[in-house]
Amino acid sequence: MLKNKFIFPYSFWATIFCLISFILIIANNVKAETTSGTCTIKDDLNGNNLYELRPGIYFEVKPEKNGWHRILLKVWVQKKFTYSEEQILHKAKLFDENRKQIGIAINDFTPYKMLGEIDSMYCFQLSGYIDQNCIDANSVPENNLNTLLSSINQNAKLDTFGMHFKKFPYSSFIANNKFQSYILTEPDFILQKNTPRILIVFYEQELIAIFYSREVKAKYYDSIEIGSEYKLIYNSKFTEKTKTEMLEIFRKKVEEY
Repeated sequence: MLKNKFIFPYSFWATIFCLISFILIIANNVKAETTSGTCTIKDDLNGNNLYELRPGIYFEVKPEKNGWHRILLKVWVQKKFTYSEEQILHKAKLFDENRKQIGIAINDFTPYKMLGEIDSMYCFQLSGYIDQNCIDANSVPENNLNTLLSSINQNAKLDTFGMHFKKFPYSSFIANNKFQSYILTEPDFILQKNTPRILIVFYEQELIAIFYSREVKAKYYDSIEIGSEYKLIYNSKFTEKTKTEMLEIFRKKVEEY
């Protein structure tokens, strides 16, 4: 794969970040990683234990350092196991939206955010740190995407990604009947909002570009770095006119909001 590293003009960067902003407006939260077994969540890297999650529990995640990831998930807790709506008490059972138990509090701790209440339960958003070894590798979107990209050629079609999109439920949208895009997001704990993780763009059913924040590799596509946070894999066979048209379409969409 030919690798290039160069600087695009300001208008290109402005359009890219406008595109990302627009995507964030329409993107829904999606389920990504899951626990590989019973996992203990800590309050800091190698810190104190907060709560325990059962195997196969979905959560949003952001890589940190030294093999640790910060997670985010929504739980329901019985009111009698909370204190002043601000603290979850030791041995409190953690439930999902279907009232299925997904974990238990190991110690008293303060949740990341309170979201509301339902009947005799409070709804909280929990955070914390998980060891990378406790994340199911098969539930990591980039792993699945890299396997797929290693086996396709430069003329990859949308239907080639069908199983990937089913396994990892991306949000999707169509522009000008030509460009169809799929996005996964990840939490930004500093800005307290979701940001793009993977954005896959097709032109007339053919792969044209993949924007990504983690490691993604494509054997038959070119790649460039977009600042320090995002990178781009793109299909160089498309004309500059087509690439410009794609960016202009999304720029107009941004202006509608």
